[in-house]
Amino acid sequence: MRSAKLPAIEGGAPIREEYLPYGKHWISPEEVESVCEVLRGDWLTTGPEVGLLEGELADYLGARWVRAVNSGTAALICAVGGLGLGEGDEVITSPLSFAASTNCVLFHGAKPVFADISLENGYCLDPESVAGAVTKRTRAILVVHYGGFVADMVAIGEIAEENGLLVIEDTAHALGAVQEGRMAGTFGDAGCLSFHPVKHIAAGEGGAVVSSSEELARFTELYRNQGLSTTTYQRQVERKIHHYDVIMLGYNFRISDIHARLAREQLKRQPGFVARRRELAQSYDEAFADHEGIIPPPPASEHGGSYHLYPVRIIPERWRIERDHLLQALRTEGIGATLHYPPIHLLQYHRQLLGYKSGDFPNAEAAAATLLTIPLFPRMSDEDRDDVISALEKLWEYYKR
Repeated sequence: MRSAKLPAIEGGAPIREEYLPYGKHWISPEEVESVCEVLRGDWLTTGPEVGLLEGELADYLGARWVRAVNSGTAALICAVGGLGLGEGDEVITSPLSFAASTNCVLFHGAKPVFADISLENGYCLDPESVAGAVTKRTRAILVVHYGGFVADMVAIGEIAEENGLLVIEDTAHALGAVQEGRMAGTFGDAGCLSFHPVKHIAAGEGGAVVSSSEELARFTELYRNQGLSTTTYQRQVERKIHHYDVIMLGYNFRISDIHARLAREQLKRQPGFVARRRELAQSYDEAFADHEGIIPPPPASEHGGSYHLYPVRIIPERWRIERDHLLQALRTEGIGATLHYPPIHLLQYHRQLLGYKSGDFPNAEAAAATLLTIPLFPRMSDEDRDDVISALEKLWEYYKR
């Protein structure tokens, strides 16, 4: 590890030559060979691997039903539609998220209504703000477990019960996170997972709907397969007659057997992945405790998080540079810092459609203006972690007020 007082962006030597991304998949040679078995087999899609993945995920989560689809976004769209949300309905959700958690509501003609986040609970929805957003049109709360930190599901569950509301969990960041002895994604009427390459399970693409409802599971089976009454596997392997009916409108949201096999192999390593993420996060917690210019996220002991992200919040008045300049300075040091996320209510499309403006959600806007995601993924070495800490300290010493 090389260091210099002068930041690389100012002409100094960088902390590291090889760029360290904020997240990265970890595929073993054994997993590659396992996927090749599928490639050499009879079924590349709509085959047996999908059902096997669903059963194994259900066992891991302690869930009754899991139905796999081809992305986390598809899972959200299935959950919203399968729970009967549509025109005239309002769904309360977070403005600090990827746009998919809002777009899934819009796709079904329902209206997303934002509530503010908490700056103390991992940047998840603030239950008090959620309660204040309930109207006579509200039908559901769509919770986002930001960064792998679990929202206050006890308080949100109470709000939902008091008002007769459905609860959908966007668990794309939080596979393996636990609260009150339960896995994230199993508290509400539906949980939605993602298998994107930087997520806990890296299958290339993929996702799943988690539920205790057989009706939602059946809806997802149909919706992901164009609404067809039978599957290709049933018609060919089970020798069912090659007639089918279309019994509802659907999409091609099918996950392939290739992706499903890789997801199954990754699931076997999930406990180790989460343990390493928490270990890295604890090192960061210790490094940034009582820091004068950085606020770390709450520790896992308080929220049971599984750390898809490690977001730090800078204290602007303590720095001589803006957050975006600090991000660029870190990248110049070889550290792949990034941002999660611009507030959805201020994105052009959503601002124009929904009528929100700056100042409507001060906590979400303050977080979005000051948060910085630093690298954290299971394959990171201790030396990688130390480089991240050294780079931030180097820049702090140079740019602090």
